[in-house]
Amino acid sequence: MSSLRLDIAYAVRSFLKTPSLTLTIIISIALGIAANTVVFSIVNELLVRDLPVRDPSQLYVMEPAGRPSSSFPAYLDFRDQTDNIFEGLAAHSLIPVAANISAGGGAQRVWGLLVSGNYFQVTGAPILLGRGIIPSEDQARVQNAVVVLGYGLWRNLGADPEIVGKHIVLSGAPYTVVGVAAPGFFGTDRGILSEFWAPLAMRTHLAQDVALNYMNRNCSWLEMTGRLRPGVSRQQAVAAANVVYARMHAQYEKERPFEPVGLFRVGYLPILQEILQPLMVALSIVVGLLLLLACANVANLLLARAASREQEIGVRLALGASRGRVVRQLLSESVLLSGTGALLGFVLAVPGTAALAKVQPPLGIPIRFDFSPDVRVLSFTAALAVLTGILFGLAPAFTATRGTIMSAMRQGARGGNFNRGRLMQFLVALQVALSLILLIAAGLFLRSLQEAASIDVGLKGNGALMMAVDPKGQGYSQERMKRFFSDLQQRVEAIPGVKAIGYVDLPPLSLAVNNADFYDADSAEGKRAAGDTMRVSAHYFASTGISLLAGRDFDPQRDENSAVAIINQETAHRLFGAGNPIGRHIREGGGPGTGNVYEVIGLVRNAKVETLGEGDVPCMFRYLSDFEGGFSLYGVTMIARSSGDLGQLATAVQREVSGLDRELPLFNVKTLDRHINDALLLPRVSGALFGLFGSVGLVLALVGVYGVVNYSVRTRTSEIGIRMALGASPLSVAGSIVNRGLALVGAGLGLGLVVALMLSRFTASQLYGVSPTDPVTFFGVPVILFAASLAALLIPACRAARIEPMTALRDE
Repeated sequence: MSSLRLDIAYAVRSFLKTPSLTLTIIISIALGIAANTVVFSIVNELLVRDLPVRDPSQLYVMEPAGRPSSSFPAYLDFRDQTDNIFEGLAAHSLIPVAANISAGGGAQRVWGLLVSGNYFQVTGAPILLGRGIIPSEDQARVQNAVVVLGYGLWRNLGADPEIVGKHIVLSGAPYTVVGVAAPGFFGTDRGILSEFWAPLAMRTHLAQDVALNYMNRNCSWLEMTGRLRPGVSRQQAVAAANVVYARMHAQYEKERPFEPVGLFRVGYLPILQEILQPLMVALSIVVGLLLLLACANVANLLLARAASREQEIGVRLALGASRGRVVRQLLSESVLLSGTGALLGFVLAVPGTAALAKVQPPLGIPIRFDFSPDVRVLSFTAALAVLTGILFGLAPAFTATRGTIMSAMRQGARGGNFNRGRLMQFLVALQVALSLILLIAAGLFLRSLQEAASIDVGLKGNGALMMAVDPKGQGYSQERMKRFFSDLQQRVEAIPGVKAIGYVDLPPLSLAVNNADFYDADSAEGKRAAGDTMRVSAHYFASTGISLLAGRDFDPQRDENSAVAIINQETAHRLFGAGNPIGRHIREGGGPGTGNVYEVIGLVRNAKVETLGEGDVPCMFRYLSDFEGGFSLYGVTMIARSSGDLGQLATAVQREVSGLDRELPLFNVKTLDRHINDALLLPRVSGALFGLFGSVGLVLALVGVYGVVNYSVRTRTSEIGIRMALGASPLSVAGSIVNRGLALVGAGLGLGLVVALMLSRFTASQLYGVSPTDPVTFFGVPVILFAASLAALLIPACRAARIEPMTALRDE
């Protein structure tokens, strides 16, 4: 222990002798480890961290026939026929259900799951107060409804410790609170924020669309989660489950090809995996390159530091120190440097993970990520620090001790030599190459973001406010909903500055659409166009800024009970060619001779429907008059265009909604501009991450170039002094320093360009309107990196030019 303390004390004293180089090494390590810590925190949350439930390793999601969801009858069959492999098989709604609740002084929108009576027993979810839902409540009627509150919702309701047994009102109906979940538990679909849990029987109240078809085997809406019995392996469970499914398939699904049942660890919804997978791939590539760049930087700086200490090491060896003892001392210094850099990197990573956790995909349901570093992430960071210290401390340590004592002392007397370190020169060139690759990637994604932001979405976001309300979720009848929206429209139209108001069932660019097939009902050929359908009110196109090109808008007086539709340009082009679509007829759904027929009364300009990256998609707009069907996720979205302040408009609309029904919350309130910007989520996140890590890569490369050259100048002070005493001009000295540095930079730029061209094709699918070999990026980035490297070289070169020959010789 005393020897270790001595090593640390000696290392600290050694660092204080070269503060600038020490600080450079620590910053390089910190930046590389910070990036890796951020990414590992994400991986830890997505793939590693266990749910806060009993023995989560035994919990598996069952997916029949490759589908993420199951029907209610299929769930009952699996539950009753797999008790030999599962302690229990529970089910919950795949997509959260929404409810309105009065909390915190006003009406709010909350989200929860419908669960089977054995859900809490099977999952082992932690309960803070009361109990979970039990099997006897599986078929309870609405009059006897029960609910388990999430910890956050319980706190929002006042954190009453005696709340168990009391009633709360969800969507207009009383629910008896039977329990409160422990903090940190949000459900078994990590990433989906569930604020309450109610029995499957409450589908008749909270999921009315599902209730109509819940005994239909084609209505898949449940996710099944099972806990394996002790001694049953996953492979055994899969085999047994497929035997059960084979019987079910032969009886109910003969017309479908048989696909085996899968068992997967409890995790995220498939739609979230689809969104996150490209980002994770991009992050992995970026951080891998960044770590390699940081490692090259550290290795080079440690080699430079070790080269300058050869005389010191020679003296220690001459005085009797063993080579092993010297190597141990140098490794101790490297690990101490790595540990200090890792600590700083961990501190830098914490706000980075917090920022990423705030990213909300435009899914219409609440998403919750917890990327905060935990003990596992801290252990990873510590291991990475030790590994970095050992790996890049060994080479300098052995290099410094492998020569003879006399040669080491002679070499130390002359000072370090910038030319002799071929490995150091290679590492500088490698840093420049890696930095160039990262900067080109950043440039491509930033250019992609620029192009994505300039995409014409067909909507005019400026001056428009969107907000949603769900009276059906409050138990409104169809007639009451019609009166509500009519009264609300009149009230909002009376607000000063309001120009137009429109309603829509599913707002555009929300990653949710109603797919449909359209046919030319007037033609024997029956031309087909696969597209989307939206239900909108009169003035929807005026409120969103979608141009009406021909025909007319919906008219409440004329179209209340009429089968009419408005189509976009793409639908007209595919079904009617260049002909006039007004007055033509479209059949929606089914083949020729089936489905509903609508008369085309208007033609509007193409606009994005589901995502920003889609092409021109056929879309048919039907009149939203009867308000039938469910709006459980999005409610009904109102879009109001105004010449006034949109913040004041939101307050005024909330006041009018409360005036009609104080128990009805207004939610998803945001400007149309912001909604359009939300569609840029992936380009923005990718651009931000690549831009950030590209900037870090640039800093590391410049730090490496500057650090090595600057330290070389310091160790060559006597040589430079002799050259200047012999007549060398300051300009020639500075020029020699710059020229040697630029040679390494040029080699790195050439290598980086070749590798970047090879890798760029893998980014093609993630770029918007930009070629993976974009000439602006591939020309501009090397120029910027060359200029930055030149600036980094000029600083030590100018310092070398100011060396006084007599001072340098006297110091020597």
